[in-house]
Amino acid sequence: MFLVNLIVFILVLGVIILIHELGHFFFAKRANILCHEFAIGMGPAIWQKRKGETIYSIRSIPIGGYVSMAGEAVSDALIKREQVIGVKLNQQGQVIHINLVDTVESDLMGIVRDYDLYGKDFDPLFIDLDVNGKIEHLSVLRDATYKLSQTKEMWITPSEKSFESKTLWQRFLVIFAGPFMNFVLAFVLFLFVGFFILKPNLDSSEVSFVGENTPADTMGLEVGDVITDINGETITSWNDLSLVMKQNQTVHLSISYRRDGQTFTDPLVTVGVLIQTAGLSNVKEDGTIYSTETIIGRATGRASSGDGLEAGDLITHIEQDGVKVPVNHWDDIISYFKTHTSGTVTITYLDQEDQIAKTFTYDLISENALSKLGYQSIMFQIGISPTSSFDLGYTLLYPFRSIGSNVMQVLNTLGLLFDRSENLGLSDLSGPVGIFSLVSQTTSQGILSIIGFTAFLSINIGLLNLLPIPALDGGRLVFLGIEAVIRKPLNRKLENTINNVMFFLLIGLFIFVTYNDILRLIMG
Repeated sequence: MFLVNLIVFILVLGVIILIHELGHFFFAKRANILCHEFAIGMGPAIWQKRKGETIYSIRSIPIGGYVSMAGEAVSDALIKREQVIGVKLNQQGQVIHINLVDTVESDLMGIVRDYDLYGKDFDPLFIDLDVNGKIEHLSVLRDATYKLSQTKEMWITPSEKSFESKTLWQRFLVIFAGPFMNFVLAFVLFLFVGFFILKPNLDSSEVSFVGENTPADTMGLEVGDVITDINGETITSWNDLSLVMKQNQTVHLSISYRRDGQTFTDPLVTVGVLIQTAGLSNVKEDGTIYSTETIIGRATGRASSGDGLEAGDLITHIEQDGVKVPVNHWDDIISYFKTHTSGTVTITYLDQEDQIAKTFTYDLISENALSKLGYQSIMFQIGISPTSSFDLGYTLLYPFRSIGSNVMQVLNTLGLLFDRSENLGLSDLSGPVGIFSLVSQTTSQGILSIIGFTAFLSINIGLLNLLPIPALDGGRLVFLGIEAVIRKPLNRKLENTINNVMFFLLIGLFIFVTYNDILRLIMG
């Protein structure tokens, strides 16, 4: 499965990056900007093909990509004064190739004394070449190329094909198109998934699906049964059922249901519970439920990081702010985390392997943080689904709802990272290794889950690229905004310096996040 997961990971990232870079590339070409290279991936090239002015590359590290556009650097000229070069001339004596290596045949060789390969406002391009003490003033064609080897060449960058020479609107479109295409991709993918998502009938409490090994399966619930009562609360719709489960405070439920005109009651159904603030669950990997008489739980998230809790450990006490509370039943855990929704807790447990009492201290994910991310702090699971039917309006609205929900989730996550009242920080971010782990989990759930996750990840990448941070698309848009306000170009050297400094800071963040991902993978 590792190989399958790796292939899916590469394909998912590859599609997202390809669409992003195609957005930049399309509008750059439309604005007649010279694009030296269109690359998917980073690092050494494993495949390259030149078509026209552009080299199309697939590089060895399947993370990132770029469109190398003329005019992005302070100077695009590959020659400098006092450099020895060779030139190839046409029949009119104009330079068609600038040879930067000795292995390429040249008509003239000499020392560059002066040059202009930019030609602002269509000024003539030239090179003053010192050939054996004689200055040759050579005219350069605007589509001349640099010869980097016998087979590799690159076009020079005259002003009319440079990014910086284009209008503000053209440059805005080139920069904005990348993130925008990520949203277009997400919309298309969510629309496709939407045709397989049926509209739930929330006005009925009829069961359409019973999960294998779930509490519903264990109690004998069948498709077509109608839930009528939970813990004495009358159920007439799925909304009623959801409300009762949300307000529930115990793993033991009394469930009544109607089948073929008869009503049946199971007075002691043990349901699954996931305490998301603490990362604890009584659900086994196969979906069955751990014992409720002895607190043998399954740790997830932060509770399972490092040397934390593992599936099967016996929880005996929970402590916060010096107050230690004994635990004898899963209901004790539920009751505790109904009122303790943030801060740091210490859990005392009996290790399942060596039966030694141990403690583990960690920060809870607060109820407030979970709420902002769209999650409940405590979730109860029976293992059933409502009836549903195809609805075209529901399908067509699905991509809009999904994009809106995902955008808010990303924005709220970023807000929580800078909220000092929450125990969240940069160490909670995930990079490529974390994404690979998520892809691995999603792959096992089928093709629709993979497509939905690709859409979600595309929104993340598009939105993060729009953040007003130098070196990202959003930062470049900020510079364009400043230029529009002051009505003159910014200092290119200063802008490039700021972008380069931030780029290396982002690389440092990337390494830090990847390191934490690897630690979580090893220890989790």
